[in-house]
Amino acid sequence: MDVVVSILWYAVPSIALYLLVAALVVGPRLARRPRYRVGQPWPHEPMWWTANPQGAQLPAAHGHAVTGERGGARGSW
Repeated sequence: MDVVVSILWYAVPSIALYLLVAALVVGPRLARRPRYRVGQPWPHEPMWWTANPQGAQLPAAHGHAVTGERGGARGSW
């Protein structure tokens, strides 16, 4: 029984500690939603916010023409 007791006292807590650290490192990354990357289509409806939309006299968001051109910080026009 000395070998079994030694394994229970030394190996099991060490393995449990390694598994706990691995779960703390990997867990938050797996729980997050996928990030938006540049160049991917935007999955949400456009939302224009202003404190006074009637006073700002802004056109509706669906009234903008989409040309299909790309731009951005990378310069992929």
